[in-house]
Amino acid sequence: MKITFRQVDAFRTVVSTGTVTEAAAMLGVSQPAVSRLISDLESEVGFQLFQRSGRVLVPTEEARLLVCEVRQAISGMEHIKQAAIAIGKFGHARLTLVTTPTFSTQLAPDLISSFAKVRPEAMARMEIEANDDTVEWMVSQNHDFGITANEPVNPSFESLMIKNDDVYCVLPSHHELAGKNLIHAHDLSGEVFISYIATSRFRFEIDRFFEAKKIERRMLYETRTTDAICRLVARGLGVAVVGSSESYLSTMPDCVALPFAAPLSFRAVLFWSKNRPLSAVANTFLEIAQRSVSAG
Repeated sequence: MKITFRQVDAFRTVVSTGTVTEAAAMLGVSQPAVSRLISDLESEVGFQLFQRSGRVLVPTEEARLLVCEVRQAISGMEHIKQAAIAIGKFGHARLTLVTTPTFSTQLAPDLISSFAKVRPEAMARMEIEANDDTVEWMVSQNHDFGITANEPVNPSFESLMIKNDDVYCVLPSHHELAGKNLIHAHDLSGEVFISYIATSRFRFEIDRFFEAKKIERRMLYETRTTDAICRLVARGLGVAVVGSSESYLSTMPDCVALPFAAPLSFRAVLFWSKNRPLSAVANTFLEIAQRSVSAG
């Protein structure tokens, strides 16, 4: 099997645009050239990549599976290109951090901001992945650090708990429970509930807690980040149980965060691989994280 980069690039672009015309314009080649590249790629892989629906080309199920691999490969090429540019400009001091969406809006940016003050010459790259397993895999391969809500079970990682926050119930400011000092699970029986996505380990712990108490909620909405959950609550769509600091939740408009009575905590764990030494900039970042823990 001989697959060329031009074929792969044409395939990815047609998937993104939905038409050969737009793909040709983006690639700077003729429409027949794009069609030929797609045809050649189909011959190589041995299955159909697109079905026509009106003027739009719809990827087949096989194409949807293939494009996931293609995007990872293209991302890897972009990474190589950026690294080459950085090295050429003597910008080889580089920090790579990967985090789940929950920590992408506050905690990770705060750490990078502190790092930038100490090492302003260094490049820093933050990537966001949907689940803990993917974050752990990326750190095992080549990223300096990962941040997830749980300590990794893999013994090849070192870890540092950088946050261990209480759990809060977030309610619309006009909600009838907003005047209470403490929310119990039974208070939320029958409420429309806004959750973290199903792959979140913290979501699993919350659901297990309610199931153990046999309390039914109306599970209508889910999203990835605490910030997004609070914004949905603020619009009156439902209530939620989140993990965060009280000071952060207090900045959310049109909603109220009250302590939630449950044996739960919301953790943020920084981890890195034991199998390779930390660079100078990575050690600086780790020291900053350790100081943030000591400062509380």
